[in-house]
Amino acid sequence: MNNSIRFNWIYLFIFIIVIEVIGSLSALFAGDIKSIYNGLNLPVLSPPDYLFGIVWPILYALIGIAGYLIYYTPSIQHDKVINYILFGSQLVINFIWSIIFFKYEAYWLSFAVIIVLDLIVLLCIINFFKSSQLASILFVPYFVWIVFASYLTIGVAMLN
Repeated sequence: MNNSIRFNWIYLFIFIIVIEVIGSLSALFAGDIKSIYNGLNLPVLSPPDYLFGIVWPILYALIGIAGYLIYYTPSIQHDKVINYILFGSQLVINFIWSIIFFKYEAYWLSFAVIIVLDLIVLLCIINFFKSSQLASILFVPYFVWIVFASYLTIGVAMLN
């Protein structure tokens, strides 16, 4: 029996679109992110607002591809269950972070939430590696970005 992944463009596309929609809904529920961001006292190294609109769609596409790989790559059932739980958890936490930060302006709470997100994404990278090295690698830019976002979050919490 062949243990390699059976590639399906349609399912890959569906995974990417679903993740992009989840990200878009989070931004929609968070309110006027651009205005709120520009009204904050920001820490050193804060990027311009337009950069987020470039980076997040790319990261969501990578997350979608990784999700597809995790779902369709044959692996031990126990590993699959852990991967699904980690993948779903990071999606939920990612979704609520923007709402907590921008809509409710709960900066310290959003810092605690993003630290949990950092840890779960790190666990994703470690655990995905067993099933799909590519899925694990695709989560690295996401991890780097949210670690940077953690720095920005604590900076905003301290300055506002």
